[in-house]
This record gives sequence, C-alpha cells and structure tokens, in this order.
Amino acid sequence: MTTVVINAISVRGGGSLVVLQHLLAGMVQLRPEWQWHVATNSEARARQPDLRNTTFHVFPDHQIAGWKVRVWYEAGLLRLIEQVKADLLFSQTNYLPMRRLPCPALLLVQHAGHFSEVFKRLTEAQLASLPARLLWRLKGRWVKSSVRRAQCVTVQTAALMQRITDETGVPCECMCVIPHGLGLAKWHDHLALPPSTGQSVRIGYITNYGVQKNFAVLFAAVARLQSLGIKPVLVLTLAPHVSEAQAVLDCARQYGVAELIENHGELSAPEINALYRSLHLFVFPSLCESFGFPMVEALAHGLPLLVADIDSNIEVAGTAGLAFPPNDGPALAALIHRLIEDPTWHQACALASHERAAHFTWHKAASATLERMDRMLDAFRMQTISNR
Repeated sequence: MTTVVINAISVRGGGSLVVLQHLLAGMVQLRPEWQWHVATNSEARARQPDLRNTTFHVFPDHQIAGWKVRVWYEAGLLRLIEQVKADLLFSQTNYLPMRRLPCPALLLVQHAGHFSEVFKRLTEAQLASLPARLLWRLKGRWVKSSVRRAQCVTVQTAALMQRITDETGVPCECMCVIPHGLGLAKWHDHLALPPSTGQSVRIGYITNYGVQKNFAVLFAAVARLQSLGIKPVLVLTLAPHVSEAQAVLDCARQYGVAELIENHGELSAPEINALYRSLHLFVFPSLCESFGFPMVEALAHGLPLLVADIDSNIEVAGTAGLAFPPNDGPALAALIHRLIEDPTWHQACALASHERAAHFTWHKAASATLERMDRMLDAFRMQTISNR
C-alpha cells in the first residue's frame, strides 16, 4: 500500500486550486488503491469533493498565517508525514520544509515569478515598505532552497525549467515538464466566428489581477483600433473590490478606453464558459507565467489567440499563438485588425487553437505525475535496501 501526502496548505483559489482539484482527482482515479492524505485549509476543502481513499487534513487558518506558516512546515507537516507513514510527499505550494524528510519529496513549482526578473521588479515596485520587499525576497530564497532539496521538481513549461536551472544550479535531469490540463473552461465543439459587419469585435482577457498581466498594452491596442474606426469591446473579469483592479481600470481611463470595457468581475465556471463563447478573439499579454490557464481555455473554445512574445506563452500556445512584441500596442492592434478584416484567416486561427487545445488534458498530467512518483519510490526503495 502506497501512501502519499499532498501539501496544499496555502492553496485557496485561482489556478492553484484548479490544479489541486483536477490533478488529485486524476491521480486518485488512476491509483485508487493508494492512500492519499491532503493537508489543506478550510476554504479549499469546502471546494474539494470527497474522493476514494482520500483523507483531507484541514488545518485552522490561525495555524498557517504569517510566520506560523514556517512553523507548520517544520513541525506540522513533518508530524503528518510521520503519522500516516507516508511513502512520498507531493508539495503543490512551491515550498518544502528545511528539515530532513523521512521520505522522498516531489515539488510542484507553480509560481514563475520567483524566477523572473520582470516579475521581481514589478512586484517590488508595488510593495510599499522595505519589510514587505524583504519578505518577498525571503520567500524567493525559500522556493529556491526547496527546489534544491526536492528529489524531483515538476514544472509546466521547459522555459520555466531552464530558468530554474539557471538560478538554482539544479540540473534539468532532476526536473520534468508536465503541462496542466484545461482550467475552469470546458471544451467547446464550435469554433469562434469573426464579427459580422457592423458588429463590435469582442476581445477577451479573462484573468485575475497580477502585476505581470500587462493590461496597458491591451488598452493601447484598443485605443488604436478605436482611432481606426473599429468598434472594440474589451471583456475583462477583474474583481471590482480589489484595489489593484481599480488601478487597472484607472489606467484604462488614461488611455481613453474605459467606456469600451465590459468588466464582469469574478465568475463561476459556467459563467466563464459562457463568456468565452461570446468572444471573437482572445489576447494574453502577460509578461510572466508558469503556464497560463486563460490561454488553454481560449484554445479550447476555438478562439484565435494573440500572445505576448515571451518564451512560456509561445511554448503553451504553440503554432496556434499569434505573437506580438510584449509592449507594442500598435503591433497588437494590427493583428486584431487583420483578424477582423480577413474571416478566412480568423477561421484558420480558430481551427489551429482547437487543435492545439487537444494537447492539454488532466489525464495526461495525472499519468505523467504518477509515472514520476513511481520512479522516485523505486529509487528510494533501492537506496534503502542498499543502505542496509
């Protein structure tokens, strides 16, 4: 009987919660005879269905807040591993304990920002105080230390794997690239159509706020389209109660495009799918991503996909992505204009998106993760036997 502890203690929402839900369900389905123990919080547990042979260990928020998070890793997580006699730890939080573990550790790195100079610069510029900046740097050091101590690290792109290698010295042989499946969106059988004559072009960027999201280039492109006599509608999903989201909308006013924005705020999965189906094309201008769920969601809906020309975006989008210089609004506007004016090209791009989306499934992700776990368990058992 194999027992696995999954550390998801700080996973609360967004892409990390999607990964926990789908990857765990896929692994349990493929290995129903294994025992799965998930360290989590009450918020994530409430959104996680019961699964066969899976025990959720819910820890109160006061035990995993602030500096107590580190205490939990060095004491609470180790106690759980020893209590259930775990054969393997799978940490989905970017972090591992500093103390020596009694079993091998598989680390999932989902935060590319700790390995991106652009993300570091943007984050520190936004942090108001020196203590906050120092805390951010300490977290980055903890992530890199965790990478060095893990027996294996999984990432979603080869681009992120190379950056991790460059910054930590951990060879690529100790890591593996396992792309995720679809996020909140479902596969949609029909391809998106271009706007009809006289219809406003609906441009989507369905994402939460992040310092790296690069909304400004999208506003510049929309302003350019408007100056050409085109009627754009920019569809966003920014939570209105978040102060940073309000700053993004203020930026849109500076570009003179605030009245062109259709902001839906936070939505449920069915609402997000309906919103994707209302779009003519999708733009992903982010400057740093570990994977980028909105890209694969747009692909799955057969939407022409325009992406900022950075390595991870290009890797995920593949040949289906139409790349533009990351901060070049006019270049982005020119691509959108061509898609509007050339229905044949629009349909070809939509078809390419659909075909690319087929590469990303949770079954593949779960199978590849379990294969890596099998290798780690075999190596650990052989080492244990040789040490006797």
